[in-house]
Amino acid sequence: MPLSEDNASVSKNQLWIGWIASILPTLFLLMDGVMKLAKPKFVVDATVELGYPESVIVGLGVVLTLCTILYAIPRTSVLGAILLTGYLGGAVATHVRLGHPLFSHILVPVYLGILLWGGLYLRDTRLRALIPFNSQIAFEASNKMRWAGYILGALPVLMLLFSGVLKLVKPPALVEGFAHLGYPISTALGIGILEITCTIIYLIPRTAVLGAILVAAYMGGAITTHLRIGEPFILQFLLGVLAWGGLYLRDPRLRALLPLKS
Repeated sequence: MPLSEDNASVSKNQLWIGWIASILPTLFLLMDGVMKLAKPKFVVDATVELGYPESVIVGLGVVLTLCTILYAIPRTSVLGAILLTGYLGGAVATHVRLGHPLFSHILVPVYLGILLWGGLYLRDTRLRALIPFNSQIAFEASNKMRWAGYILGALPVLMLLFSGVLKLVKPPALVEGFAHLGYPISTALGIGILEITCTIIYLIPRTAVLGAILVAAYMGGAITTHLRIGEPFILQFLLGVLAWGGLYLRDPRLRALLPLKS
């Protein structure tokens, strides 16, 4: 992977640490994707043990491999990181549903996500200007684009806030819904707090990009949950797209990174 001229102001130490941090999860995820495409017996057995039908393995392998390739290409690395964040969010949700240990199972996808974004953060000063805090609020976008961005972002914000509050209140219908999705009701409070926290971080202009990353991870978990039981997940996918689409229209600096780095 060649070094980009965009990184001229990044020190050599930061640049190489960034590449190493990026390469490690890239190799791991690429191997995982290829193994899902090959479908050896131990992969099939592991997937079924996690509660997924064998029929989804190849599709997951295709998605994971393509997302990893996008991340490995410098000009599409940020887009790849967003997509992989959603995929890793699905892995977190799977371990939460099964009640696996926190540090050795649930947080492993989080570790990978930190390496993916940390590598980009060290390599590209433009991303550092957006995460975790915007160095300045960009108003170069036209009024129409800015308002269109706010409108696009409003739907995922309202949906997540409403969903989070419901999980805090825990009405009977929610208890039934959790049982249907395979989650213990004891996880409702934590998930509700997570939804509200992600939404608040997204709503604050100076932390909006960090919030969008967290929303992508959460929506990945929601998509995986519905995929496992054979239900449509188009709504969850669209909410993630709208969250990022709103930021894309509002901030020209993000448009310089997505989908192709200028």
